[in-house]
Amino acid sequence: MLMLILGVLLFTLVHLYPCFAPAHRARLRARLGENRYKGCFSLLLLVAIALIIAGWRSLYPMPLYFLPSWGPMAVQGLMPLALILFFAGQGPNHFRRWLRHPQLLGVLIWSGTHLLVNAEARSLVLFGGLGVWAIVSIIWISLRDWGQVPRPEANWQGTLVTLALGLAAYTLLIFWGHGWLTGIALY
Repeated sequence: MLMLILGVLLFTLVHLYPCFAPAHRARLRARLGENRYKGCFSLLLLVAIALIIAGWRSLYPMPLYFLPSWGPMAVQGLMPLALILFFAGQGPNHFRRWLRHPQLLGVLIWSGTHLLVNAEARSLVLFGGLGVWAIVSIIWISLRDWGQVPRPEANWQGTLVTLALGLAAYTLLIFWGHGWLTGIALY
């Protein structure tokens, strides 16, 4: 469990660092240079993801609560939306224009739906931890940028690309990626 907790904490702290320490981040970025800073940031995220995957796979599921009977249906209905919103974080699309934080909202939906079908301790650490990170990020960024950041431009081509990417990712995860990443095949 320690490896999973460390992975979730590292992932969360690396992502929250730019929000809560912008002055320190600017100094570090200036000292290292843009590319080295991004390289360190990416390396830390890769280590966090490796710890999360290894920690997840090493744990035996210990049930903590009873699952709702409608959980699997909710996951099937909400996961495509979560992935579409995740991909909406970049590019000129209407999701990004209408929603302030579509990518974080996608992570929040992803984490919440997974808690509807996974009732064990490792799931609570992973999905609960990343869900809390998404909520904290949404609130912090909203407070920090309130009224300062204009709505991004949008076009229908970007929106259709976002939809296609989200649905393609959902299809890949359903039939191949989920089993490869987590060791739990869906089909």
